[in-house]
Amino acid sequence: MDMPVTEDFEPLMKRLGEIELYHDGEDWVEAESVWKRPLRPQAFPYTTFDSVTQSTLFNYSSLTMNRTLTALYEQDFLYLPAASDTIIQDLKAAYTTPLRTLANQLIAPLEEKVLGNLQHQVNVGGGWNKELFKCFLAEKLEPRGEAVHDSLSLIQSASDPQLMLKLLLMQHAVDFLPESSHMARFAKGDYGDAQSAVFRVLLDEFGYGKHATKHSTLFKATLKSIGMLDNSHAYWNFYLTSSLLNNNYFHKLTRSPECFFEYVGAITYAENSFGPYCGSVRNLLLQHFPDVDARYYTEHVHIDDFHGSMTLNEILLPLAERYGPSVYPEFVRGIEMSCLLQQIMEDDLCAQITWMNKRPLYRQLAMDIKHRVLENIENIPVAHLNEPKGELSVPHVHDGDEFCIVDEGLLRFCHGPDCFSDLSPGECVVIAKNRLHGALVLSEFCKYRILSIGDYRHYATYSL
Repeated sequence: MDMPVTEDFEPLMKRLGEIELYHDGEDWVEAESVWKRPLRPQAFPYTTFDSVTQSTLFNYSSLTMNRTLTALYEQDFLYLPAASDTIIQDLKAAYTTPLRTLANQLIAPLEEKVLGNLQHQVNVGGGWNKELFKCFLAEKLEPRGEAVHDSLSLIQSASDPQLMLKLLLMQHAVDFLPESSHMARFAKGDYGDAQSAVFRVLLDEFGYGKHATKHSTLFKATLKSIGMLDNSHAYWNFYLTSSLLNNNYFHKLTRSPECFFEYVGAITYAENSFGPYCGSVRNLLLQHFPDVDARYYTEHVHIDDFHGSMTLNEILLPLAERYGPSVYPEFVRGIEMSCLLQQIMEDDLCAQITWMNKRPLYRQLAMDIKHRVLENIENIPVAHLNEPKGELSVPHVHDGDEFCIVDEGLLRFCHGPDCFSDLSPGECVVIAKNRLHGALVLSEFCKYRILSIGDYRHYATYSL
């Protein structure tokens, strides 16, 4: 049964936006606080918060709601900094009863808005039996040689592969740093042999109690070896909508015991597909970062083959034998949702890589259409901004193409992590629809305009 969307949703979001943890930070990355989660609450009054559809997956409202969901889900994850003289006060500020109450009120309507339409797309009929399911499963899990990922091909051919690899690892970080913390929710309770198998997978992920071999420790070593920060959510501002969406799906399932069998389908597919992918990422990292510590990805080439077999043969199939045909549609639903979300992540990442890689082209495009855009300015929605030095615009997206032009001062335009264009008076850039970007004022003040042009092709004689 779908949870009805509360009529108090927007007032609740307003209350959430008043909490300092969710205010904009002072830098592109968060090197200090392990609890800071910028949500751009100043934009809440102008955000529709409509339910996400296939055509609005990467819109601003979707990004904001996915950010919010991840932040609220993690109210039951413990994060601690490496050191603090005020740790007790810090914890009491980051985790509060009023915030947990607010999270409980917001999570259900946010889940429905963010995931409802997508889950409704996965229609699984009845009539499943053991043989039909075995055929379906064999088709889904059949090895197809070396899988080709368009995003990895784009990284390989990019003008700066190292930059794009760092973008990729940022997307992994949303899940890999608190790795398997979702799954830990299903280690609780009492449900027989399958519970023990789930716990064994969890033990593997946690290095069998040895912190040095915990998978998140290995991932931190990968990050540090190529000069990246390793504290959880240091790169919060650069998580793509789809990375958050996939993470939120597993949060939702593991917070909902009634979705256990859907989770089993989803995690079985994920574990069986992740190992080969990790091998491809490892090879790419070693090619472009000779000194990288790639143990995380090397470990997962091996361990996910084992976990894939375990989730299939010790969890999914025994549960099917135990409970019969009624569980098959739930398994299928989880598998299909996992497939769908993987494709959405691939599409989103490919688009972001392309946007960043074409940074000079979008600047040149802006200069080429500048005259035609400004000539039509009376018919275009315009935001006039006058901001002081150091003013940071947290990375976000727009629902259509935008035209940014500086009138006075110096603006550092951010196309993505460590991917900037410094714009002086008269200089401009086209901001691609749905692509993550931000800005930072470098001069004492900066006056600039954002024009909502809808589709740049209305003004250009060519396409990028």
